[in-house]
Amino acid sequence: MSMLQFIRHAGRYREILSVLVGFGFREFFDQAKLDLLLAKSSRIIHRKPRPETEHLRRPARLRLALEALGPTFIKLGQVLSTRPDVLGPEYIAELQKLQDDVPHVPWPKIEAQLRADLGNLDELFDHIEEVPLAAASMAQAHRAKLKDGTEIILKVLRPGIDKTVNQDMEILTAVAAWVAEHVDDLPFDPVAVVKNFSEAMRYELDLEHEGRNTDLFRSNLEPDEEAWFPEVHWDVTRKRVLGLEEIKGTILSHWREAGLSEVERRKLVRAGAYTVLRQVLEKGFFHADPHPGNLFAMPDGRLCFIDCGMAGRVDKETVTDLANLIHGVADGDIDRVYESFLALGRVDETAVDDRALRRDLQEFLDQFTSKAFSEIDMSAVLTAFTEGLRKHRLQCPGDIVMMIKALTTIEGVAEDLDPSFDLITFARPHVEKLIKRQYALPEIKRRLRNNAISWVKLAEILPTRVRTFMDRLLHNKTRVTIDVDGLGTMEHTIHHASRQISYSMLIAAMIMASAILVLAAGEDGAALKTVGFIGFIISFSLAGLILGENLIHRVRVDWRKKKRR
Repeated sequence: MSMLQFIRHAGRYREILSVLVGFGFREFFDQAKLDLLLAKSSRIIHRKPRPETEHLRRPARLRLALEALGPTFIKLGQVLSTRPDVLGPEYIAELQKLQDDVPHVPWPKIEAQLRADLGNLDELFDHIEEVPLAAASMAQAHRAKLKDGTEIILKVLRPGIDKTVNQDMEILTAVAAWVAEHVDDLPFDPVAVVKNFSEAMRYELDLEHEGRNTDLFRSNLEPDEEAWFPEVHWDVTRKRVLGLEEIKGTILSHWREAGLSEVERRKLVRAGAYTVLRQVLEKGFFHADPHPGNLFAMPDGRLCFIDCGMAGRVDKETVTDLANLIHGVADGDIDRVYESFLALGRVDETAVDDRALRRDLQEFLDQFTSKAFSEIDMSAVLTAFTEGLRKHRLQCPGDIVMMIKALTTIEGVAEDLDPSFDLITFARPHVEKLIKRQYALPEIKRRLRNNAISWVKLAEILPTRVRTFMDRLLHNKTRVTIDVDGLGTMEHTIHHASRQISYSMLIAAMIMASAILVLAAGEDGAALKTVGFIGFIISFSLAGLILGENLIHRVRVDWRKKKRR
């Protein structure tokens, strides 16, 4: 973060510090040396936690703190609740309770933003309801009727939310880099987590992206599929507003109040499971957040998916690896499970302890020994996979995380509506089809053809590369690069020292010039004296800044030395 950004966000830094310390996370700031980021922060760091939170467990306090910090941090918590490779089960369960309901933005502000995006509203709409159906931290939804009588829902971003999010993302990026440098033994890479979160927030702030996802999901539906995705009205859709077909029906989170029968619930569960499995295993493009609040039971019995902003993509190889993992667990095949684990996690085999990993996987397999295929819980398999990654300090790829989230979420919905439903048994035909396809003649031919093309390309370029190498060798133009550990630190130290010497010489010259001006001014040279005194003030201010920078630099160097020990 640049100095200008740091100064601009100093107030927000203090607010974040104050809230987190108030909820009992002072030791984290001590460990990460975050108090060095702000002057006068020691007073905040040493505040006592809020009395009303002292009896709460740490995960609950984290959830309340994120809610207090606003939209960006609420979304961060929701994203982290999908990352069992980053946080433990207690944190995951607690962050899933994050409340996203907030007071709605007054209609005049929403209307002004709509007019800025869509132009004359009277030409497009018969009317728009001023009171929203729902209001969340990022957007709110209003009923509306187009001029042709079509009833739609307008999803509108909260005015100014982009500035708030961008400010918080700059802060989170800087803090993540600082924490990565100063905190040892983290089970995940904070910079990578924030980078992934930043990408997700970029899509959250672009409702046209959600519209494109919704259209693609609609186009992938089969003619007789008992699922639905809303139609997008592109004439009233922009980056900050999304026009969607209004869905009449019952939101699944309220199925008990609606009194859905057992037959209706079973039909909905199978429709949802079929759609998500088909999206994941066949299309490779899936709705990543199919929780009950995003699912509607339509009057005609179909299941409608809404809120398509969070979508995932996986390739055929990843889907096949997932099928092999599940089938390997069912067969008790440790070798297949081990290979699938490494492939799904994009794990370099040399980066893990082979014996420890195999031992942990075998302990996991022992839980399912002698169990039939239908008795295996998919959530248990996928949860064990992510816990294994976290235990061995391996970062789970983002596409795998989203796939696991989609499958475990829809399984959770199924358990709530129809406890007798078994997702593994339901998915078995898809899984076996994938495994058979892997060894089918057309697939083998495809792999051989692709490999043959790679070998042909290698044969084409190999003579040129060999000739180039020999030519460089004969003309003594071969270069060998050696990466010496610690050379970067030495280079940084030399650069810092030379910069400090340059600054010191400049300040000394300014002090000398100011002194000459004051001495030469005499009794009648008030203007020269003023200029000289201003020069003194600037010189001493710069000297103070350099001393402060040197102090921070020394703390960083000492911390790096301590880490190396």
